[in-house]
Formats: sequence, structure tokens, C-alpha cells
Amino acid sequence: MSEESQKPLDRHAWNVLILAMIFWIADGYDTFVLLITARPTLHDILPPEAQPQFATYLGLLVAITLAGWATGGILGGWLGDRLGRRKTMIAGVLLYSVATTLSAATSSLIPFALTRFFTGIGIGAEWGVGTSLLQEVWPEKWRTKGAGLLQSGFSIGGVLISGVWILVGSTLGLSWRWMYLFGIIPLIILAFVHKSIPESTRWVKQRSRDDKQALFGSPALRRNLIGALLVSISITGGWWAVASFLPTFVSSLAKDPRDAAFYAGWAGTLYNVGEIAGCIVFGFLAESWGRRSATVFYFVGSLIVVPVVFLGLSTVGEVTWAQLVAGYFTGGLYSWYTVHTPELFPTRFRATAISIVFSGSRYLAMIGAITAGSLAAALGGFGKVAVYFAPIYLLGIVAVLWLPETRGKGLPD
Repeated sequence: MSEESQKPLDRHAWNVLILAMIFWIADGYDTFVLLITARPTLHDILPPEAQPQFATYLGLLVAITLAGWATGGILGGWLGDRLGRRKTMIAGVLLYSVATTLSAATSSLIPFALTRFFTGIGIGAEWGVGTSLLQEVWPEKWRTKGAGLLQSGFSIGGVLISGVWILVGSTLGLSWRWMYLFGIIPLIILAFVHKSIPESTRWVKQRSRDDKQALFGSPALRRNLIGALLVSISITGGWWAVASFLPTFVSSLAKDPRDAAFYAGWAGTLYNVGEIAGCIVFGFLAESWGRRSATVFYFVGSLIVVPVVFLGLSTVGEVTWAQLVAGYFTGGLYSWYTVHTPELFPTRFRATAISIVFSGSRYLAMIGAITAGSLAAALGGFGKVAVYFAPIYLLGIVAVLWLPETRGKGLPD
């Protein structure tokens, strides 16, 4: 048994998880805030003549957010492998916190779209380095379970935004702008904890070796990168083209504006509760069944649940409660990123590689979001659109079976 596998799960490891999860919660909040408050937000920033094209403009704003996320992810991964995990993570949090807060002050589409783009850059930049930091700090025996816990933080942010919107938008009847003003909170937290964020000792040791091997220099690594990108396209394309519109779909089934805010908030809450469970359980299943088998199980569940939720249920109550199952499968899939991808690439360019995998697919997901929004506008809602996009999960099943099984092999240096 290796020395790494015998390392205890100490306070240092838990501190890294807690700090990373705080910022993952903020990631989830800043991502879901647009999806949860979409109708009142676009009602205020769009001119009257553009209101009938609500779904199209929402798709465009989602695509712009994804463009920022993809760009920031690739840039952040590159910087994380050169400047360190810690510095890049701090810069990402700083950027998305400021950008989200500025969204509250916008009064038209273009300034709002710009703030969403920079929010996406910050979230993308933080993700890859945070995942790398956790995997490189946590003991070998606990890495997989820790990764599932970390990814659940994003969903906790979704639960938080949903609960706050129920209070702010439904109970108090306040403006959507308050939801964006709360984006300043991660910046305040960062001011107190930035000195407590450690650097990865694995990264420090690797930098001292001055290894110049290129990311694409090995056929095995090229295969891993291509296969992982295909899995990512399936997860991300399915989520942003279909699952991301679930709160808006639920709100469209309600008649009264306050009821719409109530049900959209609860739909988001239940979806994210399901996603939290899915992310955490994924880590345990991946350790018991293997990375590939656990991922296939989630893909099959997603393939089944999406058409059922959008087309098989009719009342707003049924669709709202069904978000628990939808969240478990379509959201729980995101733990694949934190569990499997870090084990496919060595330390010297881990942050770059997993950021390309996680964020690069968002360029294609932009097309899905725009297409889904346009189709929804043309077909009269998001329900029928789900039928066209759900088969994308088949791609993920094929792609993940093409990747190597990494259970029990350790984190490569």
C-alpha cells in the first residue's frame, strides 16, 4: 500500500473542501440567477416589441454566459498550470462576484449581456483550478467521495438562489435586481479567507521538475482528451439545451406572476436537491462500480427522465415534484467531471486539460441553447424541444465507454 493511500483525512484537507465549496455555491448561485429570474429580468431589459421573443433572447443570454464560461475555463486552466491553482482561483471569484453585482444596475440588453459574459469568465476560470486543487490535496482513499461532495456545492447554490427568489420575488414581491446585488457576498467572503487558500504541493513539486512535455504529445492523452470532450458535450449540451430551461418551463404552466415565481423557485429548489443527492451518490457509485458504469447509469436515467418531465406530465405540481428525479440524473452527471477527468491527465497540465474538457464543450452548448430557445419560440414552449435534444445522452454513453477505467489507479503525476 502506497504512502499516499494511507494519508489521513485531516483538517487541512477538510479546509480545502470547505473553501472550495463556498465558491462552488457562489458559482451555482451566479449561474442559476438568470434561469430562475428570467421572466421578470427580460421583461424589464427588453423593449416592448421584443417581448414576444422571450425564449429566443433567453437562449441568447444563456449562450453568452456559456461563451464567457468556456473562454474563462480554458484561460483559467492554462493560468492555473503556470501561475498556480490558488492565484487563478482567487482571480476567478473576484471577477464573477463583481460582474454579477453589476448586473443589478443594468437597464438594457447589451450591458446585461456583457456582465453575464464576464460572470461566465470568472466561473469558468475558477472551476478547473478548484477541482485540481481538491484532487491534489485530498488523500487517495477519499478523493472520489470528496469530488462528489465538491460538485454538490454548485447545486447547493442552486437551492440557495431558489429559496431566496421564493422569499424576494414571491413573498416580498421585490425586484429581480436584488438577486444580483447579493453577488457581492463571495467578494466579501474572499476578503476574509484568501490567505487561507493553500497552493497544491503536487503542482509546486511538478513545477520544480520543469517538465516541458506537451499536452497533446502522447497518443493516450490525445485519446483521453477527445473522449472526455465527447462525454462533456453530451452532459453540457443536454443540460443547457434542455434541463436549464426547466424552471422557466415550470413557470410557464402557472397563470399568476407570483405563482410563477413561487413554482419556478420550488422547481429550482427540488431540481438542485435532486442534483445534490446525485452528485454525492455518484462519488460512491464510481468507487464501487467504476467510473464508466456509474456514468452510464446516469446517462440512461437522463435519457428517460427528460422526455417524461417535459411531455409525460401535465400539471404544474407534477412537473415541479419531478424535478427531484431530473436533478438527480441530469445534474448528478456533473460529478463525472470532478471524479473521472482529473484521473485522465497528469499534474503538469491537469488544470488545462480538465478545463478544456469542462469549458470547451460550452462553445457547442451555446448552439444548443440558442437552437432550443429559437425552437421553443417557434413551437410555443420548451416541452416539444426536449424530444429533439434528449438523444444527445446516447453520445455520452458511447464516449465514456471509450475512455479508460481509472478506479484504483490513483491520480497520475
